Amino acid sequence: MLRIASWLVLALSLFGAFASMTSYAAEQQGTDVTVWRQQHLTPDEIVWLEQHPQLKMGMDPKFAPYEWIDSDGRYTGIAADYFRLLEQRLGIVFMPMADKPLWSEVLKSARNGEYDLISCLVKTDKREVYLDFTEPYLISAAVIVGRQGPYVGTLDKLKGATVAIHKGHFTNELLRRDYPEITIINTATIEGALNMVSDGRADAFVGDATAASYVMKKEAILNLSFSGHTDYKSEYRVGVAKGNPVLLGIIQKALDSITDQERQQILDHWSGLEFSQGVPVARIVKISAVVMLAFLFFIYWNFRLRRSEAAHRESEQRFKSLVDSSDGVVWEAECKNNDVTYISDNVVRLFGYPIEDWMQPDFWTKRIHPDDLEWVLEYGDSETAALRDHMLEYRFFNASGEVVWIRDMIRLVIEKGKPRWRRGLMLDITQQKKAELLMQESESRFRELIESLPAIAVQGYDEDRRVIYWNDASETLYGYTKEEARGRRLEDLIIPAEMREGVVEFHRAWLQEGLPIPAAELELLRKDGSSVPVFSSHVMLTAADYSQNMYCIDVNLIEQKRARAELTQMAHYDSLTHLPNRRTFTDRLQQMMKSAKREGGQVAVMMIDLDRFKEVNDTLGHDYGDLLLQEAAKRLTDCVRETDTVARLGGDEFLVILGSIGDVTVVERVARKILLQLSEPFDLNDNRAFVSASIGITLYPVDAMTLEVLMKNADQAMYAAKAEGRNRLHYFTPEMEAAAQRRSRMLSELREAINLQQMEVYYQPIIDLSSGKIVKAEALLRWNHPKGQIPPLEFIPLAEETGLIVEIGNWVFAEVVRQVSVWKAHFNTDLQVGINTSPVQYQDENCCQPEWFGNILGSGLANGLSPANLCVEITESLLMEAGSTITDKLLQFRDHGIEVALDDFGTGYSSLAYLKEFDIDYLKIDKSFVSNLSPDSQDLVLCEAIIVMAHTLGIRVIAEGVETELQRQLLTAIGCDFCQGYLFGRPMPANEFSAQWLAVSHDANDLN
Repeated sequence: MLRIASWLVLALSLFGAFASMTSYAAEQQGTDVTVWRQQHLTPDEIVWLEQHPQLKMGMDPKFAPYEWIDSDGRYTGIAADYFRLLEQRLGIVFMPMADKPLWSEVLKSARNGEYDLISCLVKTDKREVYLDFTEPYLISAAVIVGRQGPYVGTLDKLKGATVAIHKGHFTNELLRRDYPEITIINTATIEGALNMVSDGRADAFVGDATAASYVMKKEAILNLSFSGHTDYKSEYRVGVAKGNPVLLGIIQKALDSITDQERQQILDHWSGLEFSQGVPVARIVKISAVVMLAFLFFIYWNFRLRRSEAAHRESEQRFKSLVDSSDGVVWEAECKNNDVTYISDNVVRLFGYPIEDWMQPDFWTKRIHPDDLEWVLEYGDSETAALRDHMLEYRFFNASGEVVWIRDMIRLVIEKGKPRWRRGLMLDITQQKKAELLMQESESRFRELIESLPAIAVQGYDEDRRVIYWNDASETLYGYTKEEARGRRLEDLIIPAEMREGVVEFHRAWLQEGLPIPAAELELLRKDGSSVPVFSSHVMLTAADYSQNMYCIDVNLIEQKRARAELTQMAHYDSLTHLPNRRTFTDRLQQMMKSAKREGGQVAVMMIDLDRFKEVNDTLGHDYGDLLLQEAAKRLTDCVRETDTVARLGGDEFLVILGSIGDVTVVERVARKILLQLSEPFDLNDNRAFVSASIGITLYPVDAMTLEVLMKNADQAMYAAKAEGRNRLHYFTPEMEAAAQRRSRMLSELREAINLQQMEVYYQPIIDLSSGKIVKAEALLRWNHPKGQIPPLEFIPLAEETGLIVEIGNWVFAEVVRQVSVWKAHFNTDLQVGINTSPVQYQDENCCQPEWFGNILGSGLANGLSPANLCVEITESLLMEAGSTITDKLLQFRDHGIEVALDDFGTGYSSLAYLKEFDIDYLKIDKSFVSNLSPDSQDLVLCEAIIVMAHTLGIRVIAEGVETELQRQLLTAIGCDFCQGYLFGRPMPANEFSAQWLAVSHDANDLN
């Protein structure tokens, strides 16, 4: 009884002492908090803390060993220990909000403003939107963990592999940005990610080294090991809800006040923690039982200690094996003289020097690159003096004398407030540095390229359409400097008021629905309020923070607009008389014919040829001839109504359209007025000239129903007027049927020409100006009539008018396919052959149908022909008349891999309006632009404008009709891609073409 009583008295005494100590500690803590606040905080910060004694703290409930909620519901871990220190200093309570089981849900709640602060997380650009961050208070490397086996090393070895990552961990963003080839699987917890690797469902785990080590020990995942390193670091910070700078400053000051000894105690506690498998942790017994069980506890502790020593030796050996097999060198050196006291064995493999060399004084410093030595030592000494862990990247000479890049991550060991040891991890980052340098050089070259293009303005906009990039060309084009433009919204800067709402909607649809903004010609605003025409295209790029940035590439179209106006004028009007040209005349005649058909009226067409005009040119010269033509144009215009049309066909030929004719006598009255006016003398400066006119007249619909026949009738009637003595008019009459009979005979013979093998395809070479080699050819049809070869201009219009061009065109297409297949088989050539097509062919319902392609291309494709060996040439008139059916047929060529060229560009009216609508690969500049090329000619300016415009639209250019070396040189200088003309070769039969241009050692006569 006495023994029991004495133990009881002792226990009661201990309880009393403990109670007294607790009371005293509470009073002392209150005093300490007050003193700490007064020493470290401002009055406003102290008041803020008194008003907020409790703070809601978001935390990851499953992020051991940094923080988690244990089985008893307690907030536990490294971060928890830090926050207990903060509570002691600040005198407030941090309430861990553990109601969210997933870290991603915690971050979502933080975005919604549900917490005052977040305890432990890495700063990223996305998180900075809703959180402000302290400086890092915990730093850990991100590592690669894999199943035991071959060592991975670096992340680039995991390309194509599957990597498991804890959802919400910052490495998710970085791997998706830097290594898109890696497949990432997100798990709810680190345990889940590591178990996936352990079970073989993932190839590797990438994440925090400390957390991974803790979980592998705790969960006894024995088949995993550290398999490599990354360049990423986990810099854990406290995140404070946006807009609370007072709390941010308080937390930062409290963190700064934590001593190195306190930090070391926390880390030593968690890094030395061991987990036993199958033996539960003893619960803390009451203080009264501690004394009675002291002896048993002593025995138990000795048992644990022996087992811990064995585990420690095993762990140490495993760590040594891990380090030796890795690409990271672990080392230790004295702070006072940098002498190395320990270095891992793998240093021999990585840098070539034996370990004993590293132990020599100044060995390390003597092998640092001379350009890096001074700053490495100074920076290391300054950071050490400030008791800060630090990281260095510097160049180092290995044993072979090669320069390698080293990343040295250094942690200080502090003893009695002074730095005693440096412990570090050296990584060879040479390949990464080379890649970075290449990337920097590439970015620098790209930026220099963009900045050096004065006509291409590039601007970058963030998701709010605020300017983030503005190059020099944008300053020139829009008048705003970079400083003035940066940060302003697109719609407030250069977008006209009437377009702003649409631009904002287009941008929203691109961001949210993935609908790109189409490239277009726009009229935008300059700083001075004036408008500027641009061709604007757009691209959306993903930034490092996964935000979407829109870049606009604007091409100044002022010069192109001016050139286009000149081209349009040239396409519409005759440059000498400013009368409508043949194409415009044709357009207007077609419209008048349609109107007459609807209203039941008539249209008269006159073809007028000036008599004896050649004599004026021959006697007075062409300058006087031009003056006469200009005066004749004025007189003709004065003879007709404003609703009628006078056009110049070319030379001394004019055309007149009289529409809405009710009484045909009006036609003769106008014609005789023209005869009278043109027979009057022409005063040409100091000379006087006399001419007359021969006029041919035909009527729609009396004489013909089509434009082509009307023109032919008028031409025949005009020649009849000349034949009868000139200075007179002549109507188209039935007596002219002789010409029609000849036409009929030609049509009949044309129908038999294919069957009689009278048709032959000639080929003309097309030369690549950059290499001087033949890369293309144009297929040209010839009719070898028994009475002599008939030019295409004589029979092609007849074939088009009658529809026979469909059969002829199919034959030409098939013949070219056959011939190119033969050439490809014998010469292994990639020659591309252009095939002319007529608008009439596309009106045929069978054209471009699957059966059509099968019949035409089938045998060629079977014999090795590639669709890229073919190119169809279309006319501008086809683009003008293209409906949905013709458009679809043109796209069929594109779908079959056959390119499309626009022939005789510049002679028509509507090419520029349709270039962007149709997928055109080549423009063929008409020979009329090329024939008179000279260094100072207007034709050279127009050709250059066409080439610049085409290249801007991604279209290559072929110049036709090149006959002189000067023309070739001028076209090369302005950037033309290809040339075709008599300078290189005339059209010739297939056997001659292959012998001259393709054959090396083959007999060309056997290839047809």
